[in-house]
Amino acid sequence: MKKCAAFTVLLAAVAIPAMGCDRPSAPASIPDGKTATKEEMLAAKRQVDAFKNGMEEYFACEKSTAKKDAAGAELVKVADRFNAQVKAFKAKEG
Repeated sequence: MKKCAAFTVLLAAVAIPAMGCDRPSAPASIPDGKTATKEEMLAAKRQVDAFKNGMEEYFACEKSTAKKDAAGAELVKVADRFNAQVKAFKAKEG
């Protein structure tokens, strides 16, 4: 019985950190800044911010440098896409 309890505790200790390293999904889409409303752009900003915050948690948890590098590249790509649309939105608003 003691061996079973010790194994269960060990399994839980190993599984809990692994569960916390879920890589967040990038926002499904970013609105076109040339045609988007202010509300759509603000909603996209909230999604991008949530993605960024999720990635920061992922970076703190993940041990693999290769996985961190790939996630970082994805984060930069999403940020660049969003920033390009913000620029287009601001140009439209003049």
